[in-house]
Amino acid sequence: MPQTMTSADLRTLNQVRLLRAVHDAPAPFTRAEAARLLGIGRNTAGALVGELERARLLHEVPAETGGRGRPTTLLVPHPEGPLAFAVDFREDSWTLASVGLGGAATELDGGEHDRTPRVFEEIRQAVGRHATDRLAVVGLATSGPIRDGRRLHISHLGWDEVDLGALVGDGWPPTVVDNDARLAGLAEARRGALRGKGTAMHFHIDFDIGGTLLLGGDAQRGGHNIAGEFGHMPLTGSDLECMCGVRGCWSLDVGANALVRRFGGRPGYGEGRGLAREILRRAEDGDAEAAAAVDANAAALGRGLGALANALDPEAISLSGLGVDLIRLRREVIEAHCAEGLMAFRRDEPPQIVAGTVGDAGPLTGAAEIAWDAILDPGWVGDRLQGG
Repeated sequence: MPQTMTSADLRTLNQVRLLRAVHDAPAPFTRAEAARLLGIGRNTAGALVGELERARLLHEVPAETGGRGRPTTLLVPHPEGPLAFAVDFREDSWTLASVGLGGAATELDGGEHDRTPRVFEEIRQAVGRHATDRLAVVGLATSGPIRDGRRLHISHLGWDEVDLGALVGDGWPPTVVDNDARLAGLAEARRGALRGKGTAMHFHIDFDIGGTLLLGGDAQRGGHNIAGEFGHMPLTGSDLECMCGVRGCWSLDVGANALVRRFGGRPGYGEGRGLAREILRRAEDGDAEAAAAVDANAAALGRGLGALANALDPEAISLSGLGVDLIRLRREVIEAHCAEGLMAFRRDEPPQIVAGTVGDAGPLTGAAEIAWDAILDPGWVGDRLQGG
């Protein structure tokens, strides 16, 4: 039987809703606006704000005004409130940032690594160096699928069944983990180009391509937490063998590895991002060989997007990472090949393809969002209000 919600439960729920509204809002707002957003009376809103202020979760500051009358105040994060740490783990580097309520991030640490699981001990030590008693949760974005929330697979590094649960365990603060492409999509849905879209797709292009389907702003995870490996679908007719064990993966034709391969470099193993960026720069400057490589990348990207649009019917598709460069340099190529891949009746209204606005910080921003999801939970907030 479902448990009956008490008045205390309802009050905590409204406190969480208010904190969530402050976290999600693009700009600070007033108590009166909070009351309208939550559908509650002004007196109730005032009481909630007072309780959250005493718990060092919210703070009120005077709004800038040149008029007469009673000064208006705005709701902002408390200066002594909780913080989340966000970590973006790449195949060749990592970044650590501190993120407050509202999403403002401050980069703390980072660097390159040796492409072995030892990097997680390096990250743990960095978290320890920068942690204070304000740290509540760490959010971690990883550059590979995580099966059942524990087993990490990064084929480009030769990692298979790496026990992430053991690596991110003892000595870590409370930590939540997800795939980088899915988190980049979550960031776009909450703070970027996909805000307000009911059904959308996002693709993060780095060494290869990964993505996520977003429904109502939520990234879909699948039955084993590994949904979104679109890069490992045979969407473009390639016959190359992928390091994941499948032949003909879309990711063999899209991303930095594909660009590097065209120039005789070694794809995979977390190497070649600099060369891929150089190829993009040369293509922009008119180098014919680089331009042909970028054309091929963009065409393969468009063909795959068309196939997936047929299956999933997104309102919009956003791109991050190298996808931002590809859409800037080769939008017409991407859109033309996407249209060719669409069923005929869809071509009059193809999905909008846009560059993500969160930028390269997408995975880091998404990691912060799942950390704040853990903080903005009735249980955590209730304990905080009770002094726990």
